[in-house]
Amino acid sequence: MPLTRSNDPLVWIDCEVRFPQAPKPGASLTPSHQMTGLDPENDTILQICCFITDAQLRLLEPHGFDAVIHHPDTALDRMSAWCIDTHGRTGLTAAVRASTTSAADAANALLAYIRQHVPAPRTALLAGNSVHADKAFLARGPYAKVLEFLHYRILDVSTIKEAARRWGNEELLAQVPPKREVHLARDDILESIAEMRFYREKLFD
Repeated sequence: MPLTRSNDPLVWIDCEVRFPQAPKPGASLTPSHQMTGLDPENDTILQICCFITDAQLRLLEPHGFDAVIHHPDTALDRMSAWCIDTHGRTGLTAAVRASTTSAADAANALLAYIRQHVPAPRTALLAGNSVHADKAFLARGPYAKVLEFLHYRILDVSTIKEAARRWGNEELLAQVPPKREVHLARDDILESIAEMRFYREKLFD
């Protein structure tokens, strides 16, 4: 049976996460932590950003959703060295300290934003770079209702990237947009959308 074309929208989400200092040697690690260095059971979302596109990767709304979630100093002081350096350099740590937004506030506002542009539940796909990792965080706590509203499938830019690395010609590989490694959710998700537009133009038109 042939595939039917989908015109359903894409909900692009990127999370910046706080994770504590590395476990001591010999400590028990969850499967997620072993694979990605992230542990949704213990790590928490500092910033979450969302943009929504139609099926052709056109933004439905140009400003997007962005929330920075407050964490106390006791949590921020126990971050890993990478987090302390990176989030300190980008200004995210200071923004987290200044924020008055709770995780529940952020989850409620994010779901309201998505529903404003995608009225029908379980139609829009979660999308992003290595978005399975973001999905693992969205499955927990107050964010679970956001995930429940979306389709069970995901569109992962990393899958297309890995396919291109294996089967794309050298000209294609040379043209792939470079990652800037900003590590701010808004910048990263817009970069992911731009990267997917590149693959759409080069591989699917």
